[in-house]
Amino acid sequence: MVLFIPSVARDGATAIDQPRWVNGALERFGRVFGGATAYPKAQGIWRDDERGGALVKDEPVVVHCYTTPADIENSRNLAELGAFCRRMGRDAGQGEVGLVVGNEYFGIRDFAEE
Repeated sequence: MVLFIPSVARDGATAIDQPRWVNGALERFGRVFGGATAYPKAQGIWRDDERGGALVKDEPVVVHCYTTPADIENSRNLAELGAFCRRMGRDAGQGEVGLVVGNEYFGIRDFAEE
């Protein structure tokens, strides 16, 4: 699993509390899935189609988590992962939270609490 932790809000200019989200992801993934590793800031860009295709430049931290099929398919674990991603998207002012599970990309855009 791979989670991208952004450095800026959707506007591309407002810095977010990236260490808060990196530490939160590491702690959660450690507890729920057994461990994770965060790689230093990368360079990235995201096209915000809802804002006329505006390009948002970013320096995301990439969090990798290797887990078992049983752990990633567990509904309780998935609910906790989804809640974290939605909370980060909401609180960090994102347009999308990027999550890769296996070889499939999930662009989470609905940040409503469930």
